[in-house]
Amino acid sequence: MSTSAPVALVTGAGGGIGSAVVTTLAKHGWGVVGVDLVERPAALDPIKWVLGDVRDETCRERAVGTATALGKLSGLVTATLAEQRGPLGQLDPAVLATVFDVQVAAALAWSTAVVDAAPGEASIVHISSVHAQRAGPGMAAYAMGKAALDALVRAAAVEWGPRGVRCNAVLPGFVPVERNKDRWSDPGVAANLLANHPLGRFVSAEDVAQVVAFLLGPDSRGVTGVSLPVDGGMLAMLPRWA
Repeated sequence: MSTSAPVALVTGAGGGIGSAVVTTLAKHGWGVVGVDLVERPAALDPIKWVLGDVRDETCRERAVGTATALGKLSGLVTATLAEQRGPLGQLDPAVLATVFDVQVAAALAWSTAVVDAAPGEASIVHISSVHAQRAGPGMAAYAMGKAALDALVRAAAVEWGPRGVRCNAVLPGFVPVERNKDRWSDPGVAANLLANHPLGRFVSAEDVAQVVAFLLGPDSRGVTGVSLPVDGGMLAMLPRWA
């Protein structure tokens, strides 16, 4: 059944931020097609779902086909996660290549597919990270991938702008989700993390999703090529000196 609402594809839709994006976009009136390696969570039952690897061309084709059958494909959100922790000098080149494949090459491939399939203007939002702008021990692979994603945002804004395409990113800080529960559920660790949040609270997945919805939608029609922190003020703050 087709819809008159604009349709957005969301990759990594089963994750903490991805599922919040899917739910929020649906509340904002978007038709949504979720894409992930995992089965659709029960909470997202009404949402169209494509099971597959974002690096797989057939997965991408199935997702675009599902979206165009649903309505006017107008948006893309990439929220797929790939990270490998370890010392900089010991990074496995094959692992680094995988991180870039998932975070950057796949994001470009999905962006190109949506732009080619969209019948008019389109909006793209990539989920980047504060790690794109700051360094942390053991996080080099993830950070390099996210920094490259921010460069993709600027390139897409410049090259596809004349076609009516906008491309932006959000840079979440620490977002308490299931995969990092060991950190935010520990009072001591959580207190140390919050010391670097001027707002005095963690940013939620829903906070990030609301900004994604704004950037994807028509109220931000003059905004493109931007990587916007959604981090509770982390990037604005100097470290607390000993």
